[in-house]
Amino acid sequence: MLSLITTLPILLYVGYTDFKRREIENIASILLLLIGIVQAAFPQSFFGVSLFERFTVGFGIFVVLLILYKIRPEASGGGDLKLFSALGFCIGTLFFYVLFFSCLIGLIYAGITRKKGVPMGGAVALTSIILSISYILGFSL
Repeated sequence: MLSLITTLPILLYVGYTDFKRREIENIASILLLLIGIVQAAFPQSFFGVSLFERFTVGFGIFVVLLILYKIRPEASGGGDLKLFSALGFCIGTLFFYVLFFSCLIGLIYAGITRKKGVPMGGAVALTSIILSISYILGFSL
């Protein structure tokens, strides 16, 4: 969970820009990858994510989302693909919790606003905040 907490400042920025401009800047994904690389230099016990887990989750997400993007480009943007892959590299399998709850938040947002597209960067940021606060308060996944 510490690996997720270290990504919060970038995810907050992503959430803001995605909500306001519907755009996720490349620098955010690059910074997330750099954070993941720095984290990988520490022992696995410190951040709880092995290098193998980082690569498998990050690359797996990239491949799946790239295929979906090629099939239906209107379903998701390239920024989402890069953000999710980089975040998967940073936090490993914890990403699947973030993805699940982000999709729930996205569905609620779409239901309330009746808009066709959902700024997933904002949903990821909100989910990351909620999961980080729950971890700090002593709840674990």
